[in-house]
Amino acid sequence: MSQKFRKRIRKIDKHLQFYLSENDNYYIGLLFEDYLKSPNLDKYGLPKDFFEDFNQIPNPIGSSTRANKNGFYVRKQPEEKETITRQIEYFRKRDGAHIKYKREYYVYKKIILHQFKIQLMFVVNEHGQQIVIGEKLNYSSVDFLKGTHVANIFCEIFNDFEIFDENLNPAIHFNTKFDEIILPSGKLGELNNFEDLVQIGKRFSNNEEHNAAYQKRLQILKEFNPDIRGKGSNGFFGYIVFGFKDLNIIILETMYAGNATYIFTVEDFEQKVIKDKQTVLNEKLHLARFFHHDNWEINLRRFMQKVKDKKSI
Repeated sequence: MSQKFRKRIRKIDKHLQFYLSENDNYYIGLLFEDYLKSPNLDKYGLPKDFFEDFNQIPNPIGSSTRANKNGFYVRKQPEEKETITRQIEYFRKRDGAHIKYKREYYVYKKIILHQFKIQLMFVVNEHGQQIVIGEKLNYSSVDFLKGTHVANIFCEIFNDFEIFDENLNPAIHFNTKFDEIILPSGKLGELNNFEDLVQIGKRFSNNEEHNAAYQKRLQILKEFNPDIRGKGSNGFFGYIVFGFKDLNIIILETMYAGNATYIFTVEDFEQKVIKDKQTVLNEKLHLARFFHHDNWEINLRRFMQKVKDKKSI
């Protein structure tokens, strides 16, 4: 997987849910060739050459790397106060007198938390690919805090990260950035086109159950003979745009499980320029939305029949 992050992510779990199963082990990292694209390597004390099995804690520059090396202080629980003494010393302005005394403060006791000291590790996977990763993590609520922390280290230094499985294979294969994928042209019902979309879906997820569900949705859409228009933009990452010229509608279907199918009129989609899901939902630009659950097929077929009936009047 390769995604761009401007600053930080809030939770790692939403970046894992389509690629891993619960309790799977995984790593967060980057291909060495992507690691080298960062202009910050010198600042963070990181090498520009690959040394297998080399480990390095990045220099504490930004908030994530500082917390990584130094941890941060929080109030001890249950809360407890203590008295601390500070030496106060200064020269008084009005007469230049040297003032020096000790002052006592009554403050909450604090302890250091989350001093993970994550190292960036340089490894080679079974395919001979050079990778830079953090430590092994587990897809469970116990590890979400640490996983988010590791991801934010990569965001801070590289503005990028990928998810690797426990065998150091990418959860989504390399070179599968959706913006770079060229979709087939023509009708979904054409055999080669259908198979191409199936294979593209497999490149975005290694979960067999999710892939089977995606293929089933494609099979059902194929019955209505749509043409392949392209890829979803911005917030519709991972969506494929299908056109139904005779029905004057556009359907956006995603390769990811646990999402929804969006339906627009041609005018709403092409003239108003669909930007992202939030805009669509806030401005109610969509004609219909069907979540991926047991009633998805029933709801879709019922809607398509309703549109056909309306057109035939």
